[in-house]
Amino acid sequence: MKKNLIIGVIILLMGCQENAKQQLEKDAKLMATLECEARQLKEYRFKVANDIRFMEDSLMKTGKALTATQSKEIDSIRNELTLRTGGLADKITKTMDSLFTLQYKTTEQRHEFDVATEKILQEVCE
Repeated sequence: MKKNLIIGVIILLMGCQENAKQQLEKDAKLMATLECEARQLKEYRFKVANDIRFMEDSLMKTGKALTATQSKEIDSIRNELTLRTGGLADKITKTMDSLFTLQYKTTEQRHEFDVATEKILQEVCE
């Protein structure tokens, strides 16, 4: 009887460990996806900023000014990127807060989560 109980406890613990591993992978994939999206948005913002600077420099060299339409378009793009960046930052912060509050409370758990996230990030975001 005692032997069966010990075996049952071992099987239960192994099942819990497997569930924890699956949850870690799921959470790390979510975080890696968000981080990848943030990196891509950052690269896009830099590209847009460089394009705008290049256009403004080209116009300046020719002695021309931005038209009202060009100025509105640039402002619209800047506003859109600002909103997207802020929204994504909020989403990342809320996701991390939720995960750290519910799942990854200790330093060791957070380190394991960071390592798993970085591993998946390398696969997802190349």
